[in-house]
Amino acid sequence: MDIELSDLLASLRSEIETARAEADGKDVRFRIDSIDLELQVAVEKTKQGKGGVKFWVLSGDVSAGSKKTRTHVIKMRLDAQADDENGRPGPVLTGDDVSDLLA
Repeated sequence: MDIELSDLLASLRSEIETARAEADGKDVRFRIDSIDLELQVAVEKTKQGKGGVKFWVLSGDVSAGSKKTRTHVIKMRLDAQADDENGRPGPVLTGDDVSDLLA
């Protein structure tokens, strides 16, 4: 089962939103400064319709078939941000910020 990169990122965003909602009102929450991903992807170039390039995140075994696919490993660092009540970007909290307790 291969997953489009855009679907993976949308799912990650949704999971973070769920964690934020579930942490509301909890005593301990965590701040996300960045998210590091290392993915094995297949790159496919199509000529049908609009054409273009698709990135597929590979999960499980890659089976040999009639299609030639090159796989690559990509590393991504995502800086997590959420808008505050004034619309300004700030850190993402999945609970109370306890970073001052860790110093």
